[in-house]
Amino acid sequence: MTELAGPLRLPSLTGVRFVLALLVVLSHVFHVSGLFDGPLQMALGGLAPLAGAAVTGFFVLSGFVLTWAHRPGDRPRAFWRRRFWKIFPNHVLGWSLAVVFFGCTGAGRVLSMETGHGTGAAVTGLLLLQAWVPDAGWFFSFNTPAWSISCEAFFYALFPVLLALTMRIPARRLRAVWVAVVLVILVLPAVSGRIPGPALYDWLPVNENSLWFGYVLPPVRLPEFVLGIVTARLLQTGLLPRPTRTWSRGLPVAVLATVPFVPPQFALGAALAVPMTVVIASLALADIEGRSGFLARPAAVALGDASYALYLVHFPLLLLVRWLAGPERTFTTWVGIPLALGLTGLSVGAAWVVYRCYERPITRSWSRKAPQPLSPASLPAPARPREEQADRTQHE
Repeated sequence: MTELAGPLRLPSLTGVRFVLALLVVLSHVFHVSGLFDGPLQMALGGLAPLAGAAVTGFFVLSGFVLTWAHRPGDRPRAFWRRRFWKIFPNHVLGWSLAVVFFGCTGAGRVLSMETGHGTGAAVTGLLLLQAWVPDAGWFFSFNTPAWSISCEAFFYALFPVLLALTMRIPARRLRAVWVAVVLVILVLPAVSGRIPGPALYDWLPVNENSLWFGYVLPPVRLPEFVLGIVTARLLQTGLLPRPTRTWSRGLPVAVLATVPFVPPQFALGAALAVPMTVVIASLALADIEGRSGFLARPAAVALGDASYALYLVHFPLLLLVRWLAGPERTFTTWVGIPLALGLTGLSVGAAWVVYRCYERPITRSWSRKAPQPLSPASLPAPARPREEQADRTQHE
């Protein structure tokens, strides 16, 4: 079967990364920060499902984009090198900021989430192994959002094998595999809901062990990454059903409306896996067919490029602002909202600086092996535009 030969770079998928990162930031700044008075603070708990949907979207998006950008002949070692230099420097920066904060302030718990900061948790977090430890004082330690990067590191380690296995699936069976992966995603929260354990947060009706297994543990989140891989293969083989505008826009809203009525383990991400996949597929098709929307505009793409930095630098800033304001202090709506919005804007600005001055230079300098000197006779012909774009996509 002839596979789809569409554009190598899908700008809308870069733009949507900023939207997903912003949902996580808003959830942390407005809800986890504890900036607001009691009733409003509890009402802001409704942002938690949006953050869970965003994390699910990131996992699906990672599998989709890596599969779409893969080109025959790309060796696993080269892939792992690019991924390392893409994710690890920013992670070290965010981890360092959090370690310095706790070390200099001697602060204990300053947010409404567990933020343990022992030596063991620090080392485990630095090595991106924290998501494997069934203790919130470890998997949410220091720079809390990095638990999902621990999952991503596991996904990247397996990606060459997962892609090779997926490529061997006959095209006619891809849809059945897609359905099977979705069923696994939906069954796992039911399993986690039966796991007993100690209470963790007063605002989250999920105990610590259940949260770790159903939300944090990398193998349990792996099916979402695999769903992205299979969806990309369906698109490449021309077998992906075309999502209508009603489905791509209405399904996420409809599912979010049901979140208060489903078990909380499902609301943390699994319930949103299919809607987020539909959104991602719809955006990709729009780019391929030349009908991209605002997410493909230069400003959105630029913000999307800085989204990974935003994801990792906003939490240390939130820790600092929360500590300076007073760990137990709350604000009225008229003071808290401007403060939260200002902190969000500060996080976006800091992320842009980190991306331009730190992340991008490191990625460009180190993610590819230095070329060997060539004689003039052995120099290749100039790359065609499509080849240059392929190189850029894989480099990023």
